Amino acid sequence: MASNSGLPTHHRIPKLGHKKSIFGCQRCRARRVKCDEVKPVCHNCKRFGLPCVYDRDTFARASEKSTSARLSPGGAEDDDPPEGRTRRMLETRLMHQYLAETGSSIAADENTRELFSRVIPKLSLDSDALLYSMYTIAALHLQRLGRGEEIEGGAENAANRYFSMAVREHNKDIPKISRQTADAVCLTSCLMRCIARVQLLGRRLQPYTPPWQWLVLAQTSASTFIEAWEKVGPDPSSVAYQLIKGTLPLYERGRLPSRRNIGRLKHLLHRPEEVRATEPWDPEIEDAYARTLDYICSAIDLADNEESSGGVFRMLVMFPMLLDRRYVEEVKAGSPRALVILAHYFALLVGFEDVWCIGSIGADEVRAIIDALPDQWQGLLAWPKKAIEM
Repeated sequence: MASNSGLPTHHRIPKLGHKKSIFGCQRCRARRVKCDEVKPVCHNCKRFGLPCVYDRDTFARASEKSTSARLSPGGAEDDDPPEGRTRRMLETRLMHQYLAETGSSIAADENTRELFSRVIPKLSLDSDALLYSMYTIAALHLQRLGRGEEIEGGAENAANRYFSMAVREHNKDIPKISRQTADAVCLTSCLMRCIARVQLLGRRLQPYTPPWQWLVLAQTSASTFIEAWEKVGPDPSSVAYQLIKGTLPLYERGRLPSRRNIGRLKHLLHRPEEVRATEPWDPEIEDAYARTLDYICSAIDLADNEESSGGVFRMLVMFPMLLDRRYVEEVKAGSPRALVILAHYFALLVGFEDVWCIGSIGADEVRAIIDALPDQWQGLLAWPKKAIEM
């Protein structure tokens, strides 16, 4: 049901007081109070000496809410493929695929190619979660290459099964993260983000549902990296340390910078009279939008000034991991302005259609957002429209 303005009726003037959060701890959500989401114990639970459980802060919990992901997480060990020659041959085939093609193909740039092609396989010898994630992404790659029949039972079925196993083991590893396990846990998280992104390919887009589950999964990954940073500390020999140190927002506990460097996209924050009465708006929302636009503008600037596309690609891959959580909540709510901004991000992905784990995601999502938004928002989509036309 739509209002007279053409916007969905749920876009009303926000009420004062507590705003619902999809990320708060279990107790704060039950009491309907604002959670500061500090890990491992939030302020409210610490104040009253109560146990603090972030039941929505694991990859599996977020995945279970996904209506679009075709991979199903978190199976029991009884669902694992039985030990024997068939399983050994399957896993040998998937390992060969990862080592020969997949590992190097998912690296964001030359600086991370060694990490994905050589370091991850070595660390997987001591991490089932990392090993099963490798099998999953290798199976997905075979499927995308049109070679799924090379796997007995099909590559998609293999990906489904090993992803379930990877999530189960990863959820066991996260609470026990230490200096010894931080590298494997963070790299497993990296592969899972890639898996989640691949699952945007070919998802149902009519009627359009924003891919908020994918963003939530990436947010969970950011929390994992921050926890690893606290465990590892300044250890230059650690892979986790190097990854986090190379990503300043993670180094600053996951918040994007607020430099307000949004010159070329400043018009996306313009609020004409016809939307003011119905659009949720407060300083927190405005700041979340500005930080997101700042990051997108930085990526555009880099694309304009850099001969190599590696740095741009890395920024785009990291984008969902670094978003302000308030922005993710607005995407989930289907806020038109949040979707306009998201369309600008996806428009940048259009330039990487030749990368197998990106493919048509950018163009598909931009077209779907254009079709979903009312007429009064179409003027703000000029640049994404131009990107897919080109």
